[in-house]
Parts: sequence; C-alpha cells; structure tokens
Amino acid sequence: MYDYVIVGSGIGGSLSYAILKKIGRKVALLEKENYLGGCSGTFKRKDFFYNVGATTLVGLDDSMPLGKIIKFLGVEKPPVKKLELPIVVYLDGKVIKRYSDKQKSLEEIAKNFPYKNIESVWKNIYHIAENNWKNVYKLLPINFKNPSLMLKKIATNRRYLLYNLPYQFKSTYKYFKEQIPSIDKTFKDFIDHQILITSQGYSQDVPISVGSMGLTYNNLDNYYVYGGMGKIFDSLIKEKNDVFLRHKVLYVKKMNGYFEIKTNKNVFYAKKVILNKTIWDYAELLEPEYKQKMHRYRKKYPKRWYALTIYFSIEDKNNLIQEHHYQIIHEKTNPYTGSNSFFISLSDYELGEKKSVTISTHCKNEFWENLGKNEYYEQKEKVQEFMFDIMKQYIPAFKECKIENVMVGTPITFERYTQRYSGTVGGIPLIKDYIPFRYPSNFTEIEGLYLVGDSVFPGQGWPGVSLGVLNLLLQLENILEILD
Repeated sequence: MYDYVIVGSGIGGSLSYAILKKIGRKVALLEKENYLGGCSGTFKRKDFFYNVGATTLVGLDDSMPLGKIIKFLGVEKPPVKKLELPIVVYLDGKVIKRYSDKQKSLEEIAKNFPYKNIESVWKNIYHIAENNWKNVYKLLPINFKNPSLMLKKIATNRRYLLYNLPYQFKSTYKYFKEQIPSIDKTFKDFIDHQILITSQGYSQDVPISVGSMGLTYNNLDNYYVYGGMGKIFDSLIKEKNDVFLRHKVLYVKKMNGYFEIKTNKNVFYAKKVILNKTIWDYAELLEPEYKQKMHRYRKKYPKRWYALTIYFSIEDKNNLIQEHHYQIIHEKTNPYTGSNSFFISLSDYELGEKKSVTISTHCKNEFWENLGKNEYYEQKEKVQEFMFDIMKQYIPAFKECKIENVMVGTPITFERYTQRYSGTVGGIPLIKDYIPFRYPSNFTEIEGLYLVGDSVFPGQGWPGVSLGVLNLLLQLENILEILD
C-alpha cells in the first residue's frame, strides 16, 4: 500500500513525486510513455531528440517556485545555459529582442513603440509583476473550497490584495489604452501574443495583474536545457525504484478507505491519488457517475486552445540561427489553426551535427475535426507549407538551412500521445471570465483524489504548475520549510 500514487509524469506529477519522496512518503509515479515529462518532456525520433512543446525553462533561481523546490530537494540543477536574450519577436517589419535585463528590454520596447510615456508605463508593468511575485507565497495555500482558510488569507494579505484589486478587474488592453490612448494595432498584436504564450488569452480578456507577469516573462531567469527539456526530470528524480514507465492507467477506483489503480501491467493500491490530468479528462479514469461532472467542466470552461506542433531538424553549418527561441506574429491568419503567431525553439549542437526544432502554435480544434483520412494528411501538408513559408519570410536564415525529418502534430496527434482532452494546450485561459474565483482548485469531489497541472490553480508553465504543486502539498503535508 502506497501513501500516494501519482498518475502522469508532467511537471506537476514529477514535482509532486520528488517532494513526497524527499519527506519520506511511500509514493509511486505512473507514466504511460517511456520517458518522463509529458508535454514538457523530450522524445526521440530517428536519432534526434525533440522537445514536445516549444517552451523555455523559467524559474531556477531560489526566489521562484521551481528554484525553491530544487533547493528543498537538494538535487543539482539540470545542465543549462542562462539566456540573456530569451525570445526574439518578429512582427510587422519589427524585430523586438526580449532581453532578460530589464533596462535593455525597456529600451527595445521604447525603440519599437516610441509612444510618449511608454517607458513609465512599462516600468509600472514591472512593478505590478514584481509585487505579485513578492507576495505570492504569502497567499499559499489557497483553497476556494475552504472558506475559513480563504478568509484568513484575505485578512493577513489585505494590503497586497487591496493594491492588486484594481489590476485584477482591469484588462491589459484597457490599462494600456488609458495610459497611451494612441496605441495602434501593431502594439496590440505585440502584447496580445506575448500574453498568449503564458496566459492563453488576449489583452482584452486577461487582467493586467496577470498580463504584467506575461509581459515580463522574459525578465525572469530563462534557460536553455542541454540535451532537451527532459533532462530537468532526470535531475529532479534521482531515485527511480518507484517510477513505472509504460504503465497506462486504465482506471482509478475508490475502495473502502483506499484507492485501486489499475494499469496495463499491474494493480497499485494507495491511500491518496494525485492525477497530473486536466479537469476535462481526469474523470475518464473514474467510475461512470463522475463522468457527468467532467462533461460539466467542459461546458463550464469552453474557452480553451488546442495544440499544433511541427518537429524537424536542420543543418545550420554557419550557425546563422543563433538564438534558441523565436516568436513570429503574422498578419495573415493561419487557415488551418485560426492563430496569428507561432513559437520556435531550437536545440544547440550538443546532440550532433544538426539542430532539432519544435514549432508550436495555438489551434482551434474545429479545423481538424471530422476530416477524412486523405483530407487529414493533405491538410497536414498544407499547414506545414503555410508555416514554413512564414518562417522563411520572417527569418530568412532558415532558407539557407537544409530541413529534414519533418513531423506535423495536430490536436488529434497531441490527444493521442498526451491523452489531453481533444489535444488541449496550456490549460484554462487566465482571463477575467475565470479568475480568480472560477478557477478550478486541486481538490476533486472525491476525498483523497487531487489534481495538479496547468488546468488547476494557478495555471500553466514551470512557475504556475510548480506553484500549484506547492499549493496542494502545503495542505496535505507539513512542508512549510520549502517556502523559506
């Protein structure tokens, strides 16, 4: 009998496993793939390694959630290179370098968008974001299903909450429009798609409190991980005796005071279960009466994005493409995804003579539903051609590189490999319709069954999911020293 069984080795599942192991709990981690990491892992095809998602590693420093966890675990940080230039953004003839250094980043903003008071406005953006990070640990743990705990947190953090309240109910777009009435479409496109990376929403929908953190994402410590994002999980999980790869969970059943978890290979028993699943699909593992509640969630949170990815390798003999992360914001809407931007991540040469590349874009699921087999494969070729043409238009250096081993992953592909509902990506958008009080918590309707991941509080990415793990485990175990 395990104290905990954790289903899924994404960021949330792996961090939960590592922390619970550290404090001496008997815990098993079940993963259906042959590698750790889920949507944030690294897979191998034809002797090349590709990151599942086009993403950066953020938050290794001790003040950030992941940094605090690594310090608590006492493990070595993964092999990384700190990025002074985390992202280069292309849009409307502009090349905007999103430096980690705040002053250099501010100068880039002012150079590309020379509004009269842009510098003072952007400095306030820094201040709002910094204030959020400064106070976030004081709010933990948060549990919307525990009114007495919520009242206590409100009382002890009232000064911060009163300061933040106006920013929580004002959209990012409205904030900028009030400060700079003359902002144009290009500037809106810029803030829209910078926020979209971290918040899954656009500036008119995302509160400036949240939007400020997305707009300053590049100013956090960003890293390139040598050998792929999967190396992070190798660093976090040293002791793998209770890690079970290629174990696909078939069902989770609540028994008399414990849980039975059946996989394709074995049966496990645990006092508690943590699912690294989304609120839209976790009940697929439960008994039929709970599936209606899952369908209710699908109706309650209809605003969501899906994933389309392209993986390939390039020969870049002259190292013409030197940065690791690019975002292209294009005028013409992608007719196969409904999006106007995509994110590009490139590996270094540490794995061989070629670089691996992952392109990721937001996608509307209806573009890929109900297609016949031939139509489906034809559309995959068309979306690849469309996105490669834009990539070469905005970053001509790609024209000089030999492109090989191209694979296109649609929402259907993403759902098959990740088992996320219809290929969803990034969890629930951090928009005014959902936050703060309508955002799901870690607690399910079944006592002893919990959720971690990007679809529960406080959201996506390494900082968000790490914080969500802390939020849950602070309520289940005595790990207050992790916040020191």
